[in-house]
Amino acid sequence: MSEPSNQVKGWCPGALRPMRSGDGLIVRVRLTGGELTPERAAALAEAARRFGNGLIDLTSRANLQMRGVRDETLQPLLDRLAELGLLDASAAAEQVRNVIASPLAGLDPSAPVDVQPLIRALELRLIGNDRFHSLPAKFGFLLDGGGVLSLDGVEADIALRAEDDAHFRLEAGGEALGRVRVEEALEAALSVAERFLALRQPDERRMRDVVRRIPLPSPEGIGTSKRKCLGSTRSVGVGWEAEGVEVPTPPRPSADPPPPGEGKDQSRLAGPHAAGFFTAAAPFGRLDAHQLEGLAGVAARHGATLRLTPWRSILLAPLAVDVTPEVSSLGLVVDPGDPRLAIAACPGSPSCLSGEAPAQADAGRLAPVLAGFVERGASVHISGCAKGCARRAPASITLVGQGGRYGIAFDADSKAPSETEPMSLGELTAFLAKRLAEKSFKSSEQR
Repeated sequence: MSEPSNQVKGWCPGALRPMRSGDGLIVRVRLTGGELTPERAAALAEAARRFGNGLIDLTSRANLQMRGVRDETLQPLLDRLAELGLLDASAAAEQVRNVIASPLAGLDPSAPVDVQPLIRALELRLIGNDRFHSLPAKFGFLLDGGGVLSLDGVEADIALRAEDDAHFRLEAGGEALGRVRVEEALEAALSVAERFLALRQPDERRMRDVVRRIPLPSPEGIGTSKRKCLGSTRSVGVGWEAEGVEVPTPPRPSADPPPPGEGKDQSRLAGPHAAGFFTAAAPFGRLDAHQLEGLAGVAARHGATLRLTPWRSILLAPLAVDVTPEVSSLGLVVDPGDPRLAIAACPGSPSCLSGEAPAQADAGRLAPVLAGFVERGASVHISGCAKGCARRAPASITLVGQGGRYGIAFDADSKAPSETEPMSLGELTAFLAKRLAEKSFKSSEQR
């Protein structure tokens, strides 16, 4: 086990390498495919209560992390995780298992590709090759089988997105490389990971950094084609073509794709779904041991499993009945119109050592006034500091903690300068109410 730290940049906690925070150690449990049986979920709830402070965060990589673990309870917690089959053999093996997959894998007959058998296969390939252990800590893969809950809008360094029942679209750093056959998809994705390791500069921790420096050519710029699998293939750019890495040219789309961010917004999903699952959303991605234990009980009573999602929610599936009353009684969000679903908020102070304001607590206090903006389509990010851990993309309204107060910026990320002097919570509430009355959540320069 590595020494707990809060100083490493570009780094995510694990179980074998926990992170020290303001409320103790953060221990992240990585779940294959985000899946939990009711028995394991109940056991994790008990462990969070016994070895931590009982608070559990859902992550954007469909994992969960226990908060408030103490130095003296860490080893007993690790022993319990090992008993549950949820502890990796080493910190390196744990770190490399950054794989996001379709939450309904194996349960969605409408999905063009069932990625369930690929999830563990990819993890085992990553664990089994020491070369991949040198991938940066946040470097991640995505397996999207499509269907009812596609992963449109979810980012990853290397992504495989189902196009039909025989092909994936392979992406690197958000850029399309081409099409690959399902049976060759893992090999192609791992080949691209190898190229990343060969081409990256020391300060480049994400695929997008390398792609920005070594752009991928457009398909129209390729003058020759070869045969490798269905469709024509092309080399993928200067530097990328080394060692014969080739990927099929993607077909020309029949229509212009929608602009980024205008697809389905799965983060607003809550309650029952006609496809036979139920979404229990945790306000700001935070739930407690009692709530997880309660969800485990609901799943057990109805023969369902729990599936964590990259939208910081938990699915119960398969499910033939509406469990709204049972889940609502736990204090979880079951209404897709709840404004808290459109608010991203980190824990903030005092839980986070970097936090300058209690972002998550204040998000709950501000939710009533922010609801008016959310109804008009606004997204909201409340960050305890300028790092912006809860949301990387710009938001319609961004509040950033500054010495116990908040700066505000519009259509910006957490690193943007504030458009006002930092405000107290009361001042901020009045400011937002005035803007809402003016029907404006744009920058002052745009008004």
